[in-house]
Amino acid sequence: MARGRPAMVNTGALLLVGIVLLQGLPAPAGATVTIVKDDYENTPLHMAEAVQGMTGKLECNITSQIDGDRATLVIWYKGGLSIPLYTYDARDPQREGSHRTSNTSFDGRANFHPRRTPAYLEIRQTKSSDSGVYRCRVDFHKSPTRNTRVQLSVIIPPEKLQIVDATGHSIPHYILGPYNEGASANFTCVASGGRPTPTVNWWYDNEIVNHSSTVLSERRVKNTLILSRLERKHLKAVFTCTASNNNVTNPISASVTLDMNLRPLLVSLPGKNRALSANHTYDLQCEVHGSRPAPIVTWWKGSVQMRGHQETTDAEGNVTVSILTFRPTIDDMGKHLSCRAEMAVIPDAGKEDGWNLIIHHVPVVTLEYGTNYNYTSSIREGADVYFECNIKSNPWVYKVIWRHQGKELLNNPSEGIIVSNQSLVLQNVSRSRAGLYTCVGSNQEGDGESNPVHLDIKFAPVCRPGLATVYNVGRNEQARIACELEANPPEVAFVWKHNTSVSETLDIPVTHVTSEHAKSIFRFKPISESDYGTLLCWGSNEIGTQTEPCVFNLIPAGKPDPLSNCTILNQTFDMVQIECLEGFDGGLQQEFLADMYVIGNRQLIGSIKTRVPLFELKGLEPGVGYNIYLSAKNSKGSSDLTYLQAFTVKNPEKQTDLSLVYAPTLHQIKPFIGTLVGAVAAVISLASIVVCVTRLRGGSGSGADRDGRAGDCSQMSTNDASGLSQSLPLDGELAREQLQQCNGSV
Repeated sequence: MARGRPAMVNTGALLLVGIVLLQGLPAPAGATVTIVKDDYENTPLHMAEAVQGMTGKLECNITSQIDGDRATLVIWYKGGLSIPLYTYDARDPQREGSHRTSNTSFDGRANFHPRRTPAYLEIRQTKSSDSGVYRCRVDFHKSPTRNTRVQLSVIIPPEKLQIVDATGHSIPHYILGPYNEGASANFTCVASGGRPTPTVNWWYDNEIVNHSSTVLSERRVKNTLILSRLERKHLKAVFTCTASNNNVTNPISASVTLDMNLRPLLVSLPGKNRALSANHTYDLQCEVHGSRPAPIVTWWKGSVQMRGHQETTDAEGNVTVSILTFRPTIDDMGKHLSCRAEMAVIPDAGKEDGWNLIIHHVPVVTLEYGTNYNYTSSIREGADVYFECNIKSNPWVYKVIWRHQGKELLNNPSEGIIVSNQSLVLQNVSRSRAGLYTCVGSNQEGDGESNPVHLDIKFAPVCRPGLATVYNVGRNEQARIACELEANPPEVAFVWKHNTSVSETLDIPVTHVTSEHAKSIFRFKPISESDYGTLLCWGSNEIGTQTEPCVFNLIPAGKPDPLSNCTILNQTFDMVQIECLEGFDGGLQQEFLADMYVIGNRQLIGSIKTRVPLFELKGLEPGVGYNIYLSAKNSKGSSDLTYLQAFTVKNPEKQTDLSLVYAPTLHQIKPFIGTLVGAVAAVISLASIVVCVTRLRGGSGSGADRDGRAGDCSQMSTNDASGLSQSLPLDGELAREQLQQCNGSV
């Protein structure tokens, strides 16, 4: 048998068997099924593809080349089998073509579409077993039979992808890393399953970055992506692996995201290079950009690490801010303050920023004596003194002033004060120049005052200003005379002398004097009138002897003089105001008294005591007359009484005579006071003459008149209508007894 020739068989019998099989009839006896070997094997082979589970189309041309001819029978075979898989029978032109399929082949999944151009056999939900060569046999009414071969390839997509790291381990949560910036990374994608063998690709930013696949086995293919140097752009970069073996279905894919550790890009100190004020508190800010994770931030002053800072990182993790609470001092001037950001996971990734501190401060001022002069020895009155003011200041001072005892010193050469910026010269100093000296430097930060320097000027003793020089002492009364001096040094030797009232000068023995430093006490008791006079006190120290002595006058002490010129200043319904002139106080401290009686009544209704001779008698009855007795008093006794009468104004609601309501005021009667005083003085002189004559006539037997106890009551009423008073020649205590007896008749 020639090669390629089909075996000779009974074609009629074969056709009959096929029809019988399609119709479900038993094959005739003697019919055999054999592999058909015909010329169709030499026909062109058409290719068709279908993805497993999807629809496959096997095309077959059923159009005749003869006009008016038509296909009457279409039979589909698979491989070299002669058993039809699918038959379309259109031999009866009066009926629709019938479709027959083998139940074991397609399970109802196949359907032929003869009216499409070209016609095709549709296979739904294709399976791997559907792959193979199909033959379409077409019988025509007129034309010879035509065979068409179609190669159906059922594609099985890849099943799954797995991404592993360089060590072959799976990647949790599909996040790779973290990798350090600048490091390399490689990771592999493995595709399992699929026919034909799939192609595995790596994608980044919508571009294929690696398409080199390696077949590991019949069902496994890998692709390894190598990144030689990771850059900042790779942070959170998504790399996608795809696997595909057809153009119909979408490739399967898996993605991983890169996590990275990034170096700090920038460290900055906003507001650096500004000047800071010493002893002020600042919150300095350091910003670190681009670090991932948050950096370790440290602050440094020179080589000393600083504490007291806090860090915060923004929500995106890109910017970390560190706040340092910093209180600079003067000593920080010129030191380098820096902020440093470092990464524990990336060696040598640190960055820093800083500046040399500029510290402004209040001037630091020190005062000392001039360096060219020796002040270790004593400075005496008449010497010249030099001071120098040393200043450390930033910014430099715009003003320097000098102070003595807290008061500013101005340049005054005529007074021996020469101020020259940072120098002070005191010429021909006196003891008044002694005390504390300071200099003050001023700049924009404030005023800085120096240490005080005490200028100690040595001088001979002098009397202390304000020293009591008059002593009022009674006979047999001990006086304590204090001689207080100003002297430097204060170790003083004293000399006392006594000039008596009879022009006799006596040296006072040191045994009668108590002295300590610059103070000496002499206790002295005058016995007779000649003991009064003056006391003289001198002092001497290592500088010299006092040039002018301290002089103390000893005056006999006694009762004070009576008040004079007592005047009613004001009269109201319930108050009388009286002012008097005080007399000699008797050498002792005095006070002033006022006693009040209603005219015609002996009962004392009020008494007041004051330090000055101004009396305000309050709470009085309206329209009432009062006898008022005024006196001065010291430790030696009371003065003679001064008497006057005063009347309160009547209540206006009960007053009918308005002339009594509006009594003349003090300024209205002052022009008449002089005249009245002269008249009163004349009356008193006349009365004195009368009294003397009366006493001479009465002899020594009228002792009651001499002690003032039995005097005429009329003598105690010496006030006239002007409101002026006279003194009564009575001892204050005795007078009070007498006026209580007489007051009822006055």
